[in-house]
Amino acid sequence: MSRRGFGRVVTGGAVVALAFSGCSLKNSGTNTANGKQLFAEKCGTCHTLQRAGVTGTTGPNLDAAFAQSRKDGLGESTIEGVVHQQILHPNRNPQVDPKTGQLTFMPAGIVTGDDARDVAAYVAQAAAVPGEDTGRLAQVGAKKAEGTAVAKNGVLDIPMAQAGTAFQFADAEAEAGQVKITSENPQGVDHNIAVRGNGVDEKGPVIPSGVSEVTVDLQPGEYEFYCSVPGHAEGGMKGPLVVK
Repeated sequence: MSRRGFGRVVTGGAVVALAFSGCSLKNSGTNTANGKQLFAEKCGTCHTLQRAGVTGTTGPNLDAAFAQSRKDGLGESTIEGVVHQQILHPNRNPQVDPKTGQLTFMPAGIVTGDDARDVAAYVAQAAAVPGEDTGRLAQVGAKKAEGTAVAKNGVLDIPMAQAGTAFQFADAEAEAGQVKITSENPQGVDHNIAVRGNGVDEKGPVIPSGVSEVTVDLQPGEYEFYCSVPGHAEGGMKGPLVVK
């Protein structure tokens, strides 16, 4: 979602509540668990939303975007309406991401129909709300990288997470020499595997699905594996690689 679009609709909660009173959704039967999962899968590479476990950087941080409006008393149904309208009719003016210099805008139709309502309902429930989700909601969404990927027979496999800007492993280990690093992408969102450090900076192909791989000669030392798509490493899609 474009920075300008959300900046316009969430500045000054009292004004927004009046301006968007017609956009409030009569929320009945929405599935916030589905909304959270879809948000993590479809929106998490661009947006930060703490409760969904995503830390994208190329779009606005939704916790920050709605924090003042929450303080000003903007109702959850109005936030839901604002988000739903932005999903259906995203602002098409590209913005420059301050960290990457990349032009970004939210594509139309990223989710539709009941899915769009579910996403809007979840964002309205979660944005700028401290704490963690509980119950069924705690079981879905992006998962934090955990554990260590260890190379076997010269192959280091570091799969990508099911959703969001993350790999499944938090760090990795390999023996010195030629190492083939592979990473399966299950998301349908562009990612790749890359490695840098000690004079090495090699990148595998950027793909929306399948396996990205790169073969590198590594000397003992400390490296970093990461996704080279602009904003993804900054959003947390990276980890240390120790070569012994």
